[in-house]
Amino acid sequence: MNFETNHHHRPPAITDLSFSFALKPDQVKAVETWISNQCRGSVIYGSGIGKTEIAFECARRLAVLDRANRRRFNVLLLVPRKVLVQQNYDRLVRYKVSPERLGRYFGEEKQINEITIATYHSALANPGIVRRADRVIFDEVHLARGAFGRIIFDSIISENHGKALLGLTATIDKNDPRNVAIIGLLPPVRKYLIKMRFLTKDWQGQSYFPSMYR
Repeated sequence: MNFETNHHHRPPAITDLSFSFALKPDQVKAVETWISNQCRGSVIYGSGIGKTEIAFECARRLAVLDRANRRRFNVLLLVPRKVLVQQNYDRLVRYKVSPERLGRYFGEEKQINEITIATYHSALANPGIVRRADRVIFDEVHLARGAFGRIIFDSIISENHGKALLGLTATIDKNDPRNVAIIGLLPPVRKYLIKMRFLTKDWQGQSYFPSMYR
């Protein structure tokens, strides 16, 4: 099913997102920081802090903010491995997004929908799915480097408009020349690593050291 010919009268699919829990303050702060940076940049959070939920909430917030301008809101989530396509699909369904508005794009599976989850390699083979997206999430963005990522990034830059972009990673070396394109297009906007939990008075969000964040 292709979203281009369906659901024009409905609000964006991502606005149906509903967590069965409250996001932690550090997750909310990441969302707010990304939005305040014109909806571009990378979130560098350690494993287990909920980067995926941050990404979904960023997309939901942006769709709500942009609802007055358009009804269609195409989200593309790029992941490095096939298994992550299904994992993210299942998670979105668990968070109340309708399966009929989700697409999986990898291997023999070629579904493009309002929310499409694809592998990086599939996007390289069909950069059109990147161009059609209003918002692109790069999971494990540190892997999208060198010639591999340059094709995707060049496709985005050539459009010359404000496509919303979010990178997710637990680590990226800003001094590595292979990461120049990533840092240039998706500069770090928020950093919170596992070890920082133990440097706070209450990692649930009651007290933080402001100097830890940009």
